[in-house]
Amino acid sequence: MPAINTINAWAGEDLEKAAKENLGEDKGRLKDDLKALKSWISKSPHLHSIRKDDAYLTMFLRGCKFSLERTKEKLDFHHTVRGNLPSWFDSWDPRQPQLQAILKAGMYLPLKGYDRHGRRVILMRAGGSDPNTMKKEDEFKVSTMVMEHAMDGDAQASICGIVLIQDMGGMTAAHALSMNPVVAKKAMTVWQDAYPARPKALHFINMPPVIESVFKMMEGFQKEKMKKRNHVHPKGDMSKMQEDLGLDILPKEYGGTNGTVEELTNFWREEMEKNRDWLMEQTKFKTDEAKRPGKPKLHSDIFGIEGSFRKLEID
Repeated sequence: MPAINTINAWAGEDLEKAAKENLGEDKGRLKDDLKALKSWISKSPHLHSIRKDDAYLTMFLRGCKFSLERTKEKLDFHHTVRGNLPSWFDSWDPRQPQLQAILKAGMYLPLKGYDRHGRRVILMRAGGSDPNTMKKEDEFKVSTMVMEHAMDGDAQASICGIVLIQDMGGMTAAHALSMNPVVAKKAMTVWQDAYPARPKALHFINMPPVIESVFKMMEGFQKEKMKKRNHVHPKGDMSKMQEDLGLDILPKEYGGTNGTVEELTNFWREEMEKNRDWLMEQTKFKTDEAKRPGKPKLHSDIFGIEGSFRKLEID
């Protein structure tokens, strides 16, 4: 398997050009923007514990196309979510047995390198979950841990964006029932609104009929712009996805040449162990709502009232 992130990696000048053309990035203004953000954070008592390094703040600026106001809103909301959702964002020790089981199942696998358009590709294999032994909240926690580590410091991903492959092969009615509207709304709020990542395409493959109702429910929480980026492929047919991404980025099981799912699973398990201290440190970066000027933001302010959803009907 090649060293991490060499496939379709762009040279510095190409990245600079893409950042300027697609995001309006300007080196001179970037310094001023970073200074302005740090000054704003220092005057925001509820944000004093968050990360303030240049690479981290630049990722948020890129995700908001250098709108300073939008970047401030996203930074605030991101860290508010981290503080209000401990089931996802606390206790990031990858050695915990329940998290180890999910890592061993190989459900969240950022691929090594980039696709033919320069985008980072994340393979998600929801059928690897065991609904009888694995909690949904722990699965989301592991996906967040893996994604945050994979994206940290990845300038190309923050400039060119990311692509998600959702392989739904092996999913059953038990998987469908574990995904209720409360969980779905939480997931979509976190993924769409709290992160500066720029999803460019979502490829859904091997979708069993029993999962279609879950897909429709998740789609109901998507923004219009994101719905247009969904590509649902006929079961067993990956040709359009292969065409979009290129074979050199895909694992062998998906018709590509980039290692195997088993190798990727082992790689990310080892990465989580190697970066255990870094992962555990991330849990302290959140708002201190007691110090927020004005009214503190509560769980219900972000995710709504949990009793107001009907149960998902499975045909």
